[in-house]
Amino acid sequence: MLRLDINKKYCITSDGTQLMVNEKGTNQSKDSKNFGKETLKTLGYFHELPQCGKFLINHKVLTSDATGFRELVSEIESFRDEVMKALEI
Repeated sequence: MLRLDINKKYCITSDGTQLMVNEKGTNQSKDSKNFGKETLKTLGYFHELPQCGKFLINHKVLTSDATGFRELVSEIESFRDEVMKALEI
């Protein structure tokens, strides 16, 4: 199984037939035996790695807290560099 960590918040995994873009989290259920362990929330399913990269950048735009265009562009450029580095593009 493939696992590419993009940063502290996202990773790409595979199950042999498809790629999944995931958002990392931490199990917060104190009653769980997995309390405090990493969780993965699947955000999308893809067939090719470039699709994952494009999705992640688009997701960043849609979920950004930026209040101005310049701030958004700066955020996206920084995130794009993280994604490209992780995918070695």
